[in-house]
Amino acid sequence: MQSFSGEKTLQSFYFSIIYLIAPYHFYLTLTNYVLGEAIAYIFIPIILLGMYKLLYKGEWITLAIGMTLMAYSHYVSLFISVEVCLLIGVCYLIQNRNIDISQVLSLLKSVILFVFLSFWQFVPLITDYIGKGLARPKPGFWLMQNLGDFIVSAFSNFATNRGGIGLALILASLIGWKLIDKNSKYMWGYLLGVLMVLMITTVFPWQYFENTSLAVIQFPYRYTSWAIAFLAIALSNILFNIQLKNVKEYCVSIMIVAIFIFLYAGSIYSDYARNIQKDSNIPVLSSKRKGEYKTLRTSSDTPIIINNGNYDYQFSYGALYGETDYMPMAAFNNSNSIFNRVSYVNGKREKFKQISLPNQIVYISNFKKNTRINLPALAYM
Repeated sequence: MQSFSGEKTLQSFYFSIIYLIAPYHFYLTLTNYVLGEAIAYIFIPIILLGMYKLLYKGEWITLAIGMTLMAYSHYVSLFISVEVCLLIGVCYLIQNRNIDISQVLSLLKSVILFVFLSFWQFVPLITDYIGKGLARPKPGFWLMQNLGDFIVSAFSNFATNRGGIGLALILASLIGWKLIDKNSKYMWGYLLGVLMVLMITTVFPWQYFENTSLAVIQFPYRYTSWAIAFLAIALSNILFNIQLKNVKEYCVSIMIVAIFIFLYAGSIYSDYARNIQKDSNIPVLSSKRKGEYKTLRTSSDTPIIINNGNYDYQFSYGALYGETDYMPMAAFNNSNSIFNRVSYVNGKREKFKQISLPNQIVYISNFKKNTRINLPALAYM
């Protein structure tokens, strides 16, 4: 932001705080521990800076680095990043009516550098995943919100994936049109932010894209981090230009930061109360699983407290979501034997004692030589 704003340090500081304390980012980190996407959102500002430098300064390395870091973190976020970069390119075309050959060459250089920096990931993706009979995450569009619910959820400012832009940015999206210079680059940031908000909701006609490659995103709320980034650009500019009569600039800045701290405390309070077990309605994991297969959390997706004392217990349970992604398809034909820990010795069913440990499954038994053993475990990619 320091580069994009023309070395306006205070505006850059506002942007950093707004981007940091957005409720959706707390949802990814403190609430639901979506660690891949949580790491990925760190690099969105680098990608935006890379596109800005490529289009306006002819510098192409930053974009390649930003996209590479995104690829190291979360493939779906990388896919969305490519979409957003194309949108930025379209906006540039609308504004300038042409693209110079030097910009095309810079983009090509950036793509080549990205490929060299990340090919060590994509090669095993091709050799070990594609066409290897592994189950893929189901494509589609789920958990969409209508615009009214999104706005109400945003005003609540809680750390959730619903209305995740939060109070400050929903206000910016509602009043930004009046407060931002229509001919400035910040207006483009505002318009793209509003577009991303609409893409999170049912206003965007996702039903027409269900059979396209866009369905790989699964949850349109994954555009929230990009909506936050664009609207944070707009809001930081609005806040930077605030001037109050008879009030010194540093006093205005202190008041703005104090409001941010208040919003931060409100967003994380429910998670804080949960983690210190203030709410007695949330159960504490009390024992390891014994007997039949069971998931750690129920189908209602209610949280459960894990602490230093019961941490290892979780590994004896199944996961509620995503546990079948990237599994061999052949495993589905033998799911009952896997769930119930049934093994096969020379083709005959037999049950062994199984011990589940972090990153380990231990089977205890004795075998004769030349015994064919089929254990209820699978290689997980």
